[in-house]
Amino acid sequence: MKQIVPSFCSSSLFISLLLAIILCSSPTQSIGQDVLNDICSKTDDPSFCLQTLKSDPQTATTDLLGLAEISINLAKTTVSETHTFVKSQLAQTTDPKLKAQYSQCNDSYDDATGNVDYANERLKAGDYGGVSSAASACMDDVSDCEDAITGAASSLPQQNKKSNEVCLMTLVIANRLLEKN
Repeated sequence: MKQIVPSFCSSSLFISLLLAIILCSSPTQSIGQDVLNDICSKTDDPSFCLQTLKSDPQTATTDLLGLAEISINLAKTTVSETHTFVKSQLAQTTDPKLKAQYSQCNDSYDDATGNVDYANERLKAGDYGGVSSAASACMDDVSDCEDAITGAASSLPQQNKKSNEVCLMTLVIANRLLEKN
C-alpha cells in the first residue's frame, strides 16, 4: 500500500508557504506609522502632513498607492478651496493693483487645479513620474500666486502654504512610488 499522506502534506505545506510569501510581500499591504513619518519628514511641515493624512480614515488601512490617491484628493480639495477664495477676493476687490494680483492668482490656481487633475489621471495610468511632475507643477503654480500677491491683507498666504504642502505631500508619495518600481 502506497503512502499518500507524506506527499499530500508536502504539497499542502508548499502551497501554504507560497501563499504566506505572496500575502506578506503584497504591494497592497497597509503602510505603517514609520512610513507615514518618513513621508511627512520630507515635507515642510511634518506635523501638518501627518495630521492631514490621518484625517482620512482610509489612511490607517491603505497601501502606498491608496495614500497617493488620498493625497491627490486632499490636494484637489485644498486647491479648490483656495481657488474659490481667490475668486471671491477678485470679485470683491476694487483696488486695481490688488485686482491684477488676484487675477494672476486666479490664473495660477486654474493651472494648479489642472495639474492636480492631471496627477490623478497619471496615478490611474500607473505613471508615477507623471504624478510627481504634476505635483511639482502644482507647487510652482501656488508659488506663482504667492509671488504675485504683495500687500494683500488676507488669509491667502496661509491658504497658499496649505495648498503647497498638500501638493508637496503628493510629490513625496509619488517619488516613493517611483522608488518602489
